[in-house]
Amino acid sequence: MMSDSDYMGEALLPNPYGSGFEEQEAHWVDGLLVRSKLREKTRLQWGRFVQNQFFSVWRNSGPILLSLLYLFPLFIEMQTTLRIWLICLAALFVTLPRLPTIITLENTWKSAVDHLELIRRDEAHEAVRPGASRMLEELDDRRNVAKLHLNLGLLAFFCAIVALLQPEISLGPRLLLISASVTELILAIQPIILRNWGLFPDLKYPMLSIYKPCQRGMNLVYPLTDLMEAYLDPWTKRSWRNWKNEFENEIRTGRVIKSPADAVERLLLLEHLRLKKKLTIEEIELQKKTFLSETNEIKNLDIEYFLLHLYGQCQGLFHLVDGMVEELSTEKLENDWAMDSKLHRHDYGADVFIRITNYSSNKETVKLTITTPNAVPREQISIIDIKSTKLENKKYPLNDPLNENVIDSMTQLTNDSEIFWMSVSWSNKSAAKVIITLENELDELLLEQELKVPSSSNKNVLWFRALNRIERLASQGGLIPR
Repeated sequence: MMSDSDYMGEALLPNPYGSGFEEQEAHWVDGLLVRSKLREKTRLQWGRFVQNQFFSVWRNSGPILLSLLYLFPLFIEMQTTLRIWLICLAALFVTLPRLPTIITLENTWKSAVDHLELIRRDEAHEAVRPGASRMLEELDDRRNVAKLHLNLGLLAFFCAIVALLQPEISLGPRLLLISASVTELILAIQPIILRNWGLFPDLKYPMLSIYKPCQRGMNLVYPLTDLMEAYLDPWTKRSWRNWKNEFENEIRTGRVIKSPADAVERLLLLEHLRLKKKLTIEEIELQKKTFLSETNEIKNLDIEYFLLHLYGQCQGLFHLVDGMVEELSTEKLENDWAMDSKLHRHDYGADVFIRITNYSSNKETVKLTITTPNAVPREQISIIDIKSTKLENKKYPLNDPLNENVIDSMTQLTNDSEIFWMSVSWSNKSAAKVIITLENELDELLLEQELKVPSSSNKNVLWFRALNRIERLASQGGLIPR
């Protein structure tokens, strides 16, 4: 008995793709990439709209005007037609300033999800870094805050409608109008109180201000570069690393700059000194010519924007770098050992930065002890084999193109020094001080320093300057003026 089968005895099944598919060349489309680009385009369009100066004024002043509008019927006699117009005007004030905000945050969240999926596919170790999931949670919280504002605004609006539809504004309708007015007033004040946190992320780098590193190395080889790598979110870090690859191809090594890592650290130092107004733009450009090729121009990256962000997040390291510059600019040190330490407090603890330099002629083994009462860890002990620096213990000029200067010496000082980044935390009672001691192999005290922990983490002027600068730049699309 014959059946529908081929000569191998297999059933003849229909081709689900249709006939002739195997002769055609398939063109595969990366759906995730296409979707991420589309959402990113939508995010930027809505982001530019909500960060427009005129819309920002309307969004911030709308709840205040609406709060006053709900009080008009309490003092002015209104006819039915006027009440209807008041209701329509209130509806515009409730919805139109808030809907673009929700749409922007919604698209930002969706775009962040797509970017993390792309990173997880291409660089899985970056997507699973501790802190990456917190970014989505933070964006989701901001999105929920915007939805809460809209829901509370609608609730106040319906209370006002019920009051205005009454034939007479008696005690009950008056209470409803006052409640609606107070609700809108609270919604107007709340963003002002939370201005330092903000509702909208950066337009160009939406995850930068949200990301908080949870894990990082304790030993810093290149302090500014390592800090940048630690605090850049996975999304922004892709742009940073692509830029570094292009930058490293244009580097000329020499006596001072011996590797691409030295050149990146040198560039960050130059930009930092420019922001501190210790170097002019002309002096920086002259310095760049000493280690960069002149054949091609390096694509501009928002280095200034990143440094301003780091000023607000981890200023202690920059104070340590400033101390190294000052040490090279001063007279000869009396001691063969140099130790500098800086502290930066945050909400639940503090970051301690320590730099140790051996100016003696021999390599030595020392013991570094960090003691923090009422904190965790209470004591941290490190045994360090530290080599002797090749730098002379003398005063260097800041920027002398003909002689060895501070900028050239900073590279050598960084390579020869041991730099530590230690975090301490507390739960109930905060620590009052951090004690740092340096001892030799015979347990003889070489150096000792005591750092006082500030009572509050919000008293630093540099922090607020950085926040204000970032806020202004973000309103312009995150672009850095040349």
